[in-house]
Amino acid sequence: MQEVLTLKQLAEHLQLSERTIYRLLGRGELPGFKVGGHWRFRRAVVDYWLDLRVGRMNPAQLSEMEAEWEAPALSLSEALSVENALIPLPPGSRRELVRALIESVAFPEPVDTDEMFERVWEREQLASTATEDGVAFLHTARWEARTMHQGDLVAIGRLVTPVDFGSLGGEHTDLLLLLLAPDAHQHFLLLAKATRLCRHPGFLNALRAAPSAAAVITLVRNTERLLFYNTSTTSP
Repeated sequence: MQEVLTLKQLAEHLQLSERTIYRLLGRGELPGFKVGGHWRFRRAVVDYWLDLRVGRMNPAQLSEMEAEWEAPALSLSEALSVENALIPLPPGSRRELVRALIESVAFPEPVDTDEMFERVWEREQLASTATEDGVAFLHTARWEARTMHQGDLVAIGRLVTPVDFGSLGGEHTDLLLLLLAPDAHQHFLLLAKATRLCRHPGFLNALRAAPSAAAVITLVRNTERLLFYNTSTTSP
């Protein structure tokens, strides 16, 4: 039987204030039901719903949630190594591209790449993570056990030829971002920050034109500083 949460329990589960939960409800961003005039939520349903929708939330909604999650504590550029910053991917099917990316990633800890692929592909089959911007945010399902345990990982694959990756509008995809975190909260935060980063004006065009992995890391670091830290974008 699915675990049912009160509004207060859901706020604790998502690490958000009750006020934010009410705002999400008002905007139709959370699935819930009322019992005797009080909100109730099925935990598994909420986790599934948010995992599918977070990549499509607008920057203002994401920023609101990140403010409560202490987003500056997480650095996308620190989770992105030179080996994983610019992985070229040849033409292929969605399944082939997901496997090719995972098999090319330099993981900072021992992982079973076959299991990793199955978990990421299983999540992708629920609903494509591809957006109208030409980016797919690959990850394992938030409600499943973690596949990494020692830290966050970001990897960027750039396709030689854009492919139909299943975006809602039918736009083709040429960038794959693999996002992995050691716990469910960090997972959600990583996905939210990566989504905001990719929606920053000019970022995706610069990423597509980046000549090297080092240039990609500099781009991510500088854009991250601008968005999340309000500091100069001059490289150290």
